[in-house]
Amino acid sequence: MMKESLNSKFILVSLALILFSLLSYSQNDYNIKFKIHDIEDSIVYVKTVYGKETIILDTLELNKDGFFYFDKKGLHQGLAVVCLKHQDLFTFLLDKNKNFEIEISASGENTVKGCDQNDLYLEYQKENSSFRLLENQIKQELKTNKQANKDSLIAVYNTQRNHFAVFQQNFYSTYPNHMMSIIVKALEDPKMPSKFYIGKDFDTTKTAEFAYYFRKHYWENFRFDDNRILATPYFFTKLKKYIDEITIQDPDSMIGSLKDFVVLANSKSGQEYSKYAMDYYLKVYSKMPFSTHEKCFVNIVDNIISEQNTPWLLPSEIQELRIQADKVRTILPGNQIKNITEKTLDKKSLSLYDIKNKYTILYFWSAGCESCKKELELLEKFYNEYKLIYDVEIFSVDLDLNIKESINFAKTHPFNWIVTKTTAEDIMEKYGLDVALTPDLYVLDSNKKILHHAAQYQSVINFIKRNEIINKSKNN
Repeated sequence: MMKESLNSKFILVSLALILFSLLSYSQNDYNIKFKIHDIEDSIVYVKTVYGKETIILDTLELNKDGFFYFDKKGLHQGLAVVCLKHQDLFTFLLDKNKNFEIEISASGENTVKGCDQNDLYLEYQKENSSFRLLENQIKQELKTNKQANKDSLIAVYNTQRNHFAVFQQNFYSTYPNHMMSIIVKALEDPKMPSKFYIGKDFDTTKTAEFAYYFRKHYWENFRFDDNRILATPYFFTKLKKYIDEITIQDPDSMIGSLKDFVVLANSKSGQEYSKYAMDYYLKVYSKMPFSTHEKCFVNIVDNIISEQNTPWLLPSEIQELRIQADKVRTILPGNQIKNITEKTLDKKSLSLYDIKNKYTILYFWSAGCESCKKELELLEKFYNEYKLIYDVEIFSVDLDLNIKESINFAKTHPFNWIVTKTTAEDIMEKYGLDVALTPDLYVLDSNKKILHHAAQYQSVINFIKRNEIINKSKNN
């Protein structure tokens, strides 16, 4: 019953363009010519990024006049890359100028006609590449040549670093609205007040206050009214760091940070950013099996979804999300599972509530499910070794629709634990549990209240072991 998911580097062109069009607030038409010297391939690709997704915009064939022609409508402003199948060639901007030409010489020199933004961008990239090349060369020389004049090399490095720093500052001050300036500014961390330092050293007594201030001011350099950063790799990286690294990793804190982001972005004309973040995390937290994210999903619906915070959602969509959240709410930790009573293959009726062990693993599986069989030995080994030590029992429910599959599995691979047989539809109708995918496992206490929910055997095993350690330390 476990559905397989497909991961690919690129989305199919037709689907990608639909996605790109739907997600874009501003759409632009571009007519661009590329002349690439000394290229053996007659086909190149143009790709971009929207949030997390890498999107192929077009496949270009070399024209008889020696140019690749990129002619596309309805594109989002941002960064784009001309690439081969396994190699990026160069990056350029999809910005204000819509008709221009870029020529890449055999030596790698770039010439731009008709687009000041790209001319400046490629100039910046040239300076950056030159400095990074020198930096790597000096590091390599210091690493491999013990006879190298360290002071001389460091002096050369410092000179070039200062030169590049001056170039950067002049670029940012002269062209404050250029995409490169906007991106660099957006990636800057907040400037921390002097109260967090004793001289030049960090005041370790203010770690919690420092972390709170850093998170609250994390987006202060971000231009929400400029949606070009959404079509670069940098926005999604910054968003993920905000939610997954600098926020405490519990559902309440994570969704609190997400709400702060949505409210801030909306207040600063950045609704496209807040919409993307909400769409992404709703998808992540509602993806089945989503046992580790159930509380996050419910918190999003309860605390963020509203006409004010998410005005792009229709009332019917908001209502549907609330219905989903109410279904999920019933299986959050602390809720009690209904008394599941089903029959074995030999028609013997067994009830979940008849089990009086300290822990009960409620295990939904399917005899024909390949995902259920994968690493199943982990659960079997744990059960055989710790059944008595941890006082644990397993109440399993085979949901396979093919009775012959279930009978054959029972003959070739009989379990030592309780095995009952029914269907997912019956489980939903009688007990209100939506088992969309298998395996699906709950850890219950002696009163059949949910302690943990997971789709992986190892997660269940780890939880019980960890819980036993915690209980032992409390008793000691």
